[in-house]
Amino acid sequence: MFDSRGLPDYPPPHNAWQFPPPKVSSRWKWLAIGASVFGLVAGTTLLVVTIAVGSSGMDGVIDDPDLISVIESQCDEMTTTVESLPIQGSARRQGESILQQNAAIREMISGITAAAGPELLADDPPSTAWLADWSSLSEARDTYAFALMDGEPATLELPTDDQGRDIYVRMDDAFLDDSTCRVPEVLVNPEPDDASGV
Repeated sequence: MFDSRGLPDYPPPHNAWQFPPPKVSSRWKWLAIGASVFGLVAGTTLLVVTIAVGSSGMDGVIDDPDLISVIESQCDEMTTTVESLPIQGSARRQGESILQQNAAIREMISGITAAAGPELLADDPPSTAWLADWSSLSEARDTYAFALMDGEPATLELPTDDQGRDIYVRMDDAFLDDSTCRVPEVLVNPEPDDASGV
């Protein structure tokens, strides 16, 4: 019998799935390196821009969480008061209700200013303009209420922004969350038949 000791196995053992690596042209290698560097630079730039936008805030948007908490609390109180004062009855009675609603607006403005403090308001600049818009709205409503009480033909002339839109549109757009502090409908449409809040 043939003695095969010391001879290699037949066929020689090898990994059937082992193949030589494919050839990669130098052009594709440099393209892959370039794409990796570009992705790293783009990702870093996006991160820096995101941090910068997040820290500086968006134009025209109140986004400081502490300030928003104060505004929500004061705005809820104002809205509850305004909606508990329906505009009805004689012209004089309607004018008195409007003035009482305006007092609730001014209490809200004072409450936000006192609770937030000047530094917090200054750190989120749109808040100052937003409070000024509330003052402008209450002043326009004062004019309307006094005309009603004097028996004159009265129409509420809503203040407008630089683009000619009613000011309450900008006031509602001052927050990322629509529910933070919306202007109640009765404040911009005080007709007795339409006295409902949003």
